Parts: sequence; C-alpha cells; structure tokens
Amino acid sequence: MIQLAFAGHNRANDLGHHEPITEGLDAAFRLIREAGVEHARLLTGLAPGADELAAGAWRLAQLGPIHAVFPFLDDPSGKATELRGVPSATWLDGAAAEALGRNPHLKQTRLVVEAADLLVVVWTGERARGAGGTADAVRCALETGLSVLWVKPSDSPRLRLIRPEKLPSDFDFLEFQEGLQAGNLSHVEEATEANVREVLNLEALAAAEAAAALDEEAQATGDKSDARLDAWLHGWLWKTYGAFRTLMGGRVSGLAAAHPVPEDLAEQAGFQLLTAAYMSADQHANRLSAVHRSEQILLLLAMVTAAIVGSAWTIWPGFKTTAVFIELMLGLAALWVWSSAARARQHERWGEERHLAEQLRLIRACWPLGVSLVSTRTPPIVRQALEPEQAILRKAGLPHGRFDEARVASWGHWALSELVEGQAAYHLAVSKREGRIAHRIHAAENAAFVFLLALFASYLLAHALSHPLDLHVPHWISGVVAMAGTVVPAFAAATMALEAKLEFKEQSARSERIGERLEGLAAQLGPNPSLDDLQGAARAAMRWHLAETSHWRDGAGRRQLFRP
Repeated sequence: MIQLAFAGHNRANDLGHHEPITEGLDAAFRLIREAGVEHARLLTGLAPGADELAAGAWRLAQLGPIHAVFPFLDDPSGKATELRGVPSATWLDGAAAEALGRNPHLKQTRLVVEAADLLVVVWTGERARGAGGTADAVRCALETGLSVLWVKPSDSPRLRLIRPEKLPSDFDFLEFQEGLQAGNLSHVEEATEANVREVLNLEALAAAEAAAALDEEAQATGDKSDARLDAWLHGWLWKTYGAFRTLMGGRVSGLAAAHPVPEDLAEQAGFQLLTAAYMSADQHANRLSAVHRSEQILLLLAMVTAAIVGSAWTIWPGFKTTAVFIELMLGLAALWVWSSAARARQHERWGEERHLAEQLRLIRACWPLGVSLVSTRTPPIVRQALEPEQAILRKAGLPHGRFDEARVASWGHWALSELVEGQAAYHLAVSKREGRIAHRIHAAENAAFVFLLALFASYLLAHALSHPLDLHVPHWISGVVAMAGTVVPAFAAATMALEAKLEFKEQSARSERIGERLEGLAAQLGPNPSLDDLQGAARAAMRWHLAETSHWRDGAGRRQLFRP
C-alpha cells in the first residue's frame, strides 16, 4: 500500500482548460502504475477544481481507494462522500482552529502531506495567495522529505519530479520559487519510471514484504518441538532476569491504571492494525530482552560459581579433579552462550526490535490526533529512514470520521494518558526501581570489599599471634581465606559487569529526567485542551520519547554479552 497526496489549484485562471490538466493527471497516475505501484490510496481534499479532476483520473487509473480530508465539520464537499465513491473521510474542526488563529486549510494540507509517500500537484509554480494552498503543500512536502510529482497547467504533458535530497542544504522555498519563475529548473528533473520507483523506495518495500512473507511461512511450518522448547525456556530459564530484577529492585509501584480505549476509536480499522503491529513488535522485543538479559545474569552466575568451585579444593583437597571438570564444563557452556549471541548480533537485534516497538507505540498513541513521526523530525528528513514504521502507518491510513468536540475530548484524553500522564508515572516508577537495584549492587560491592579486608586482616593477625601464643591455625581457615581471595574479586567483577551492561544507574537518571519533563508537560495543559494543544503536547512527548529510544538503541554495542 502506497499513499499519495494530491494538491492543486481551484481557481479557474490558474487551471485554464480542464482537458490538458486531465491528460497530465492521467499520465502521472499511469507513470506511478508503470513504476510498480499496484495498490495505493489517494489523500485529497476533494475541493472543486483540480481535486475533483484528480479524483476522476484516479478512479480511471483503478489504483485504489480515495480518502478525503475536509477542513470543516460542515464542509459542503463532504456531505455526499459516499455518493462520490469515497469510502472514508476525515472532517477537521476548522472553526475551532480559526478561533485559535490557525488556518484550517493549512492544517488540512499538513495532515495529508505528512501521511503520504509522494505528493502529486497541479501547480503553476507561483507564490501562494493564501495559507494552505498548493504552494504550501509543495513547501510542506519538501521540508518533510517528500518528493513532488509536478503537473504544470501550462505544460501538462511534461511530468517533473522535485526531490528534496537533490535540493541545496540551505534550501529556502521562496528562493526556490523565484528560480522557477525565472525559468531555472536545475533542481527539477523529468519524471521517469526509474526515479519514481526510487523515491517511493519500491525495491526495498518489495524486499521487506517478501521477507515478511517468508518469515510468516517459516513460523507457520516451524518445528513443533522447537516451539515447545522455546515456550519452556521462556517459562523458566529466561525468567532469570525478571526474578533478579524483582529480588533486587522490587516491583514497579505507583502506576496509574491504563485509560480504556474509546469504543469508537477501537472500532477504527487503522487503529486495530496499529494495535496489532505494536503488540506483535512489543512481544518480540520483550522476548529478546528476556533472553539477552537472562543470559547475561546466567553468565555472571557461572563466573562466580566457577570461582567458588575452582577454589573449593583449598578447603577440600580431594575435590580438585572434580572442581577442574566442573569448571571446564561451566567455561565451555559460557563460551557457547556468548559466542552464539555474538554471532547472531543478539544485542543489536534486541535494540532494533525495542526501537521499533517504541516507535509503533508512539505512532499508535498519536494516530488519533493526526500526528505523525514526520512532524517531529528536524529537516532534512529522509523518508526511507522511517521504514518499516511508515509502511505500517500507510496501511492504517488516516482516521475516519468527524473530529468534533466530543471526539477530540475522548480520543485526546486517551492519547494524553498513553503519551504523557501514563508514561510520566511509568518512568518515575522505573527510575525508583532501577535506582534501588543500582544502590543495592553498590552496597553489595562495598560489603564484599569490607568482608575481604576484614578477613585478610583477621588472618594476618591470627597468623602473627600463633607463634607467641603457640597456636595452630587450622588448614581449613587458610582455605577459606584463599577461597575468599578468589570468589570476592569474581563477585566484584560480576557486579561491575552488571552495571556496565544493564546500566541501572544511568537508566534510573534518564527515566527520572523524562518522567519530570512529561509531568511538566501535563501540567501545562488545561482541563479542556483543544486539538492544537493536544497535538503540540503529543509532538513534544514524541520528541522526548524518540530521543530516549534512539539513545538507547545507539548504545547497543555496550550491551553485548560480557564474556566472563
């Protein structure tokens, strides 16, 4: 599924005769089909003029459905969408936007452009004569990394492509327009099958779909014994980290109950698709997390166990051969676990899956507000870098229905609880738990160090007094000292590896910081925030969450299993 946005003039003196425009639109949609697009969705305002011509050409091309976006709840164009062959539509509350000094047409333009993979325009190339017009659509597209397929009314047979990546790094739209009006088309290229295929990233999309199909087939035909083994491991061995976390940090407390999803939101097909995608990614990431973190705990336990077993012969000399054998088995098992995880790049897969799950969580929470990942990025934006999140979002499309006061209040309350209030409570609670774990690990290090110093000092004192007092220090005491001198440093190394690899202290500080930010953001919103207020809060929250998840993903190299 590819989503195409359309924008075009509605003034007769801009369009001229309709026949050349229709021919240009037919050629544009034919080119898109020839480039390899088999199924697409057209996002348009269905306004009189070029929008209606584009809808007619789209139906003839038979590329897929049309989703209309209307700037006003009482928009006359949207009252008979079903009769005009439009299966879904979105109505924005333009009157509420105007009351806040915002332009409804510009909000409409941004919504369709941010959700699209390509913008098709019927545009003279001249400056805008009002906010939210065709020129603004081109500007928004280029600023958000979206390519533009340009049909010029005075030269409609020739299709041109404007690609953001080919524009100068200090791109300025007004300067760009001046160049177009002066006949400078150096930043514009002729549209071909090859470059349309490239800007739509069709090869990568096809490869991703093929890989997903193969993965589903492999899962469907997977060995049942492997599935049973995997279920057994997750039901027992891979719970090691969870048990350790609960033992050292306790359970997370202070979390607010999840706000129920509004019924009309839960019924939206797009929301159901996003929910299924998020749940699947989250489950996969959690399973990888359980495996990787549990393996780290088990490797460190094996290291400490090997130190205990390997030094036990200092107390029981006859145990030496058995101890060597046990150490050999522990060493080989640890080496196998470490090497298999390293070969599979397990730490990187975990980081990528967790990053994907978090992005899908944010997309799902922001979708009811019409806020996308693209709107949170700083130009220049490379759309291909947002895959596969964009692939799931384009399948979901835009929300259907009217964004009236009741919907904004209901959906906005749920989105706010998911993005801000609930996440603030979660991060602050996690910060306390991770802080407790870091503190207790540090306390255990100190206690082990004090114990070792006290044991050494006591042994030396006993040894010094043994001759004057004619006392004999038993062999087993010397063995205990020797064993402690081996085990305690191994324990200390394990605790340092835990902190270095699982980053309890750092995670506690980061969670506290983002929790306080989100609490401040929630406090700024009034009791009845408008859609603009909610969208602004959602974008701010998304930026903070994305910065956190990107920072976490970029640190994947530090989470490679410690080799004891």
